[in-house]
Amino acid sequence: MTDGGAPAVPDERRVLLVDSPAGPRAAPLARLAVALRAGGRGAEITRDAGAVDAAELRAYGAVVFAPGTGEAERAQVRAACAAAGCGAVFVEDPAPLPPVLLAQVEQALWRGPVDGLRLARLTVVGGQARLEVTEACRVRVTGYRPGPLGRVRARELFDGRVGPGGRRVGVPVPWGMYVVARCGAEVLVARVSPQGAPPHRTG
Repeated sequence: MTDGGAPAVPDERRVLLVDSPAGPRAAPLARLAVALRAGGRGAEITRDAGAVDAAELRAYGAVVFAPGTGEAERAQVRAACAAAGCGAVFVEDPAPLPPVLLAQVEQALWRGPVDGLRLARLTVVGGQARLEVTEACRVRVTGYRPGPLGRVRARELFDGRVGPGGRRVGVPVPWGMYVVARCGAEVLVARVSPQGAPPHRTG
C-alpha cells in the first residue's frame, strides 16, 4: 500500500476501510475515503486485511468495516491486526449516512487525554438527546436522517454553551436517526434507541 514498498510511517490519522470480499465495492466507503483525504487524513480500501504488511497495519489508527461485512470476515481482520500489533480502534457499526460515518471515524481517531475530555457521554432515548459534559464549553448538536434520492438531511438541534453536568436536547421525529455532538475537536455519535442507551464513546 505504500509507494515502492517503503515501510509505513505510523500515523494515527490513517484509516483502513475494509470492504466485503463479495459483490461490488461499497459506495459509502469510497465516499468516506474521499472525505477523509480531503480533511488531510490517509485512507485506503482493502478487501483482504490479511494480505496487508504488518508494518502497514500498525500505521492505522482506525479500521472501518463496510456495511454488511460478515462476522467471520470481521474476525479475520481483527486477527490480522492483533498479529501485527495494530492498536487501531474498530468502527463496528458504520452509519449509512456519510457525514455521520465521518464523525464516527473522527471519534475513533481521538487520541487526546481521556481525563481532559469535555464531552463525556451522548445518548438519544425517547426523543431526547442526553449530553454530559465535564466542564463548561460550547456544544453543537446536529441530527441526521436519510432524505429522498439518497441524500442526507441535517438539522441543527442545539448550538450553545453548556455548563458542567447534563443537558437535554429535544430530537424531533424523524430527526433522531443519528445525533452528532461536537465540542472543538471532540465528537460523539449516537443512534436513536427507543428502549435503551446506545454506545457512546468509541475506544
